[in-house]
Amino acid sequence: MANIRKAGVSEPIGPGEALERRQRRRRTLILSLLMIAGGIIGYALVLAGDVGPGFHQGTLSAWAAITLALGWLVSVIGGSIWYKRHIDEIDQAAQIWGIAAAGSVVLILYPAWYLLWRGQLVGEPNAHVIFATLYVVMIGAYLSKKFR
Repeated sequence: MANIRKAGVSEPIGPGEALERRQRRRRTLILSLLMIAGGIIGYALVLAGDVGPGFHQGTLSAWAAITLALGWLVSVIGGSIWYKRHIDEIDQAAQIWGIAAAGSVVLILYPAWYLLWRGQLVGEPNAHVIFATLYVVMIGAYLSKKFR
């Protein structure tokens, strides 16, 4: 049978496509809110800390430390649970892959760095570098699994 529809006109979206759009928007909203929360926590950390030598080497007041730690824990734990409720098994598998890759990198590289430091060949292991490496590898592994 010949297609008699006009060129450039598509069929109305079905209920499955509408559901997928809503879920995609919800996931985007959740991730956006979590990114904003991370930015607020990072900005508050800069504002609340005393200026010290180097990256985040100053001190925080007790109330600022507690508030920022609670904000971090609530956003990471609560956000993870909230996000997990709105993803499919393919996205979840990509996330697990990213977490496993990041954990493996840290578990492999940190002991080598520590031993080299003990041998006075490199500088002392830096928690900021380890944390940043963990996140960069986790995001990179997730994106490579998700979009290949």
